[in-house]
Amino acid sequence: MRFAFVVSSSIGYQIDSLYQNESSFDEFAKALHIIKQQGFGGVELNLNFDDQRKLSRIKRAIDDSGLKLAAIGTGLLYARDRLSFTDRDFDKRTKALSIVKNLIHFASGEHAVVIIGLVRGSPSTRDEATEERLRESLMQCDREAKENGIRIALEAINRYETNLLNTASDAVTLIEKEKLAATGLLLDTFHMNIEEQSICDTIRNAAPRIVHFHIADSNRLPPGHGHLKIDDLLRILEDSGYTGWVSAEALPRPNNTKAVTETAEFLKTHKFI
Repeated sequence: MRFAFVVSSSIGYQIDSLYQNESSFDEFAKALHIIKQQGFGGVELNLNFDDQRKLSRIKRAIDDSGLKLAAIGTGLLYARDRLSFTDRDFDKRTKALSIVKNLIHFASGEHAVVIIGLVRGSPSTRDEATEERLRESLMQCDREAKENGIRIALEAINRYETNLLNTASDAVTLIEKEKLAATGLLLDTFHMNIEEQSICDTIRNAAPRIVHFHIADSNRLPPGHGHLKIDDLLRILEDSGYTGWVSAEALPRPNNTKAVTETAEFLKTHKFI
């Protein structure tokens, strides 16, 4: 397994106004340096734009750092811009899909996965029309990913953030029903702690479908600050034969640097990095 750390404007190594000004790009380069210095091999980003100049600049910074781009999250499209795959407004739905497809193309050059999480939305009314909009959007993303030779990671997210695909079983059922060849599963220890009867069994049962994995403790802090046995869960994941990326997606408390170093120390103590 390979380990990455999230850099975003909302979680992980958190940078305000990220990619919006020169100082944020300077802070981004600093974050990459710290993550690399602590022994991580990759970085995960959360992007809500497809501006080619910004994407090129992000790529250069990652290349210069010596890290790999592990994954691209798309949740900010909904969390910040209120764009989603299930919006009744055709134009909003189309814009969300267009940006995600362009991010799939960008990710293909880096062999990174693209995460479909909150961008699916959390509609007030869940009906057949909502389900159909979600299915159609996911099928389009799946085709785009297949053509570009990468994987989509469909994330199971807890009920307090969305009312769609809350459990691993929900996500796997949809993947199999729609025959999404390029789409796999993203499991997150924080979300599983809320939704799953047994996190251990969920990992074992879903293992063949897992293409990406998130770690954070039960309170969304770095591993070791809650009640989850993250080391045991990672051993189960490793024993399942998983060799992909594991991204730390924790709240930056007490600060960004501490979150990175404490996560790295935990992983080193348990001999993962």
